[in-house]
Amino acid sequence: MKKVKVVAYPTIPIIFVASVDNKRVPLHDTMGLAVTDLKEEVRSETIIEISPGEEEVFFVLDGKPFDDEKRMADIINVSREFKQATNKNVNIKIESNNYNIFSGSSDSGAAALVFALNDFFATNFSKEKLAELANKISESAIRSIHGGLNKYAVSQGNPHGLQLASEKDLKEIRIFAFCFDYPTRVSAQEIFNICKTSPYWDMRLKRVPFWVKKIEEGIKSKDWKQIFSNAEDNCVNAHYLIESSGRRCRRKEMMDVCIDVEEIRASGLSAYWTAGGGKVINVFSWGKDATKVLEELKRRGHMPIEYKVASGPKIIQS
Repeated sequence: MKKVKVVAYPTIPIIFVASVDNKRVPLHDTMGLAVTDLKEEVRSETIIEISPGEEEVFFVLDGKPFDDEKRMADIINVSREFKQATNKNVNIKIESNNYNIFSGSSDSGAAALVFALNDFFATNFSKEKLAELANKISESAIRSIHGGLNKYAVSQGNPHGLQLASEKDLKEIRIFAFCFDYPTRVSAQEIFNICKTSPYWDMRLKRVPFWVKKIEEGIKSKDWKQIFSNAEDNCVNAHYLIESSGRRCRRKEMMDVCIDVEEIRASGLSAYWTAGGGKVINVFSWGKDATKVLEELKRRGHMPIEYKVASGPKIIQS
């Protein structure tokens, strides 16, 4: 048996996952964008090899044994599907490390894991099957599986993911990321519970198809303004559901960035924002405006990290 190493890239919301069912499937169509920094150092990296120990799956996250019992059970169950498909009943060691990720690490971690298992056990599962398995670990892992700008469609039944635009299609987009190292935030499960019980939940569900349609139209015509203005509108709506219920998911520093972006846009420059994980604000721009937007952000005292659209997972050792 071999040693496998896979990298995958974190994701940010385009259509925010506001709630999921008990199988981690979103209750409405969602969209995401895989991203990394310009040197591709923002990433999750997973290594799988034979374990000398007696545990069926020994999982280490960022150098420490994993202590999340629910997620660990999901990881073991997913690993068993690869074992059962090949009748290779071996104990494995999984080492996962996140590098410079402030949001989207569960997505990229799950994507890297299933790609590594697929290569390790030589199962040759389709990308659709890998996305299904990854989503059992992280409800939005499909974003990292497909890379680029992608969609998880659930509204017509038969949930499935697809890439709407690759990293090459979106090479003109510049992303300025503001990462805040807060010790606490509103958890994903809290967000799901709050949104679903909000009195404005039904209004959001009725609005999602409009956002999806406008963004898909924008992708076909390469109308970046149409894509990212609707992405921002969607994110604002999700925050409204959360924050009108009494929880603050954006802290003061994050709010300051959002206000500055809106003021920069009011001056005539192309600049839109979305938030992810309660720790990151992402600012989108393009063309000649992008350099001016970055200069204006710096003039206002900000020092963002420049990101780009990323691909799906990559096998770097096999």
